[in-house]
Amino acid sequence: MSTTSLVSATLPATRRVAGSSTAVWRRYRAFLRQPPELNISWCDPETGARAHLIINSLRGGAAGGGTRMRIGCDPREVTYLAKAMELKFALCGPPIGGAKTGIDFDPRDPRKTHVLEKWYRTITPVLRDCYGTGGDLNVDEVLDVVPAFERIGLSHPQEGVVRGHLRPDTARLHSVLDLLDRGVAAAVPEDPFGIDGVKLSVADVITGYGVAVSLRRFYHLLGRSLEGVRVLLEGFGNVGAACGLYLTRWGARLVGIRDAEKSLVDARGLDAIDVADLYRRRNNKLLPADDARIRDSSAFWSVDADAFVCAAISESVTLPLLDVMSEHGVRVIACGANQPFRESKIGSTRVAQTADRRFSVLADIAANAGMARTFSYLMEPGAQAVADLVFRAVEQTITDNVDQVMTRAKGENGLLAATLGLALDRIGAP
Repeated sequence: MSTTSLVSATLPATRRVAGSSTAVWRRYRAFLRQPPELNISWCDPETGARAHLIINSLRGGAAGGGTRMRIGCDPREVTYLAKAMELKFALCGPPIGGAKTGIDFDPRDPRKTHVLEKWYRTITPVLRDCYGTGGDLNVDEVLDVVPAFERIGLSHPQEGVVRGHLRPDTARLHSVLDLLDRGVAAAVPEDPFGIDGVKLSVADVITGYGVAVSLRRFYHLLGRSLEGVRVLLEGFGNVGAACGLYLTRWGARLVGIRDAEKSLVDARGLDAIDVADLYRRRNNKLLPADDARIRDSSAFWSVDADAFVCAAISESVTLPLLDVMSEHGVRVIACGANQPFRESKIGSTRVAQTADRRFSVLADIAANAGMARTFSYLMEPGAQAVADLVFRAVEQTITDNVDQVMTRAKGENGLLAATLGLALDRIGAP
C-alpha cells in the first residue's frame, strides 16, 4: 500500500471538520481578532525601513518572538506570527506571551546591519524588561542579532524574557544568559546529528530537526517508518536543509527542493548522502547553482510526492496550491514555516480550514518549535549547554505534542484543529 493510501485509510477522521472542530475554529478566530497588548511601529527616515513589534500578551511576565526582514512585511503578517508564537510557547514552553518583529526592508541591502541596530536601539526598554527576540526569516541569530545587541550595549537577545518571566537576581540572570549563549552555540556532534566536515551549532539545525521529528512521529503512529516516503521540500535555509537532512537519514526521499530562486528535482529521490552534499555546497543558504538537476521554480511541482514540507517564507500556501498538492498525491503537510497559510485578513482561517479538511497538517506551532523549546530547556533548573541534551528535550516535547494531537484528532477533529485546540486550552482562551 502506498503512503498516500495508508494515510487516507488510517486517518479518515483527521480530514473532516466535525462539530467540536467547528468550535475550535471559532475560538481560534476570536483569538486572532483579539487586539494585541502592545504594538510599536517605527519608520527610519534615513533608509525608509519600517518595523513593527507586536506583543500579543505578556503572559507569564514576558513575550518572545524573532526578528524577520523582508520587503513588504506588514502589521497583519506580524500579528499572525505573534499570535502563533503565543500558541507555540503554550505547547513547548516557556509559558509566556507571543511576539514578533517584522521589518519591511530589503535584506540584501548593505544597510541591513545599520537598520537592525537602529531598530533595536529604538525598542531597548522592552528588550531589557519583557521582550526576547532572535533570528527569523533573513535574520540570523548568531550572525545578525547577537552582534547588533553587542554593538548597542544590550547584554543578550533573551534578556527581556529572563528578566520578565524568571524575575532573577543579578547572579541568576547572568547565569541563565550565559547558559543560553553556550547552549544555542553548542557544537553539534557529527554522530548522529551533524555532517562530516561541516561545523554546525544547535542554532543551525534544531528547528529543522524538530520538524523532521514531527513527521517521523506522525508516520510512526500510522504504524510505519519514513522509509520510502517521497517529500517535496520548500526552503533550503537553516530549517529546510536540516529537516531534509534528518528526514533522509530516517529513510525518506526528497524528490524536489525549492529555494527562493530555483528548484532541484529528482524523481528517484535524494538520499541522505545527496542532501549532505547539497548542504556542504549551499551558497548563502541557497541550492548550489552549478548542480545539473537545477531547474526554474516551476519545475518543483513536476513530480508526485506523499508529503510537503513548507520551510521557507510565511503564507506560501494558498487555495490553488492546495489543489496542486492534491493532484500530485500529497496527503501530509508539515509546517516548518511560521504561519504558512495565506489568509486575506486578521481572523480569516479559510485556507487553513481547507487544508485541515483535505490533508493531515502538522501545525507550525507544534512542528516548528525546536528553537523555542531550546530556550525553554536552557532556562530550566539543572539544564546543561550540551547539544545532545538539547536535541533530546526538543524530540521529547515535539513527540509528546504529536501524540496528544493525534489522540484528540481521532473521531472528529482535523490535526490542525486538534493542535490549535490543545494550545488554546493551555492558554485558557475562551
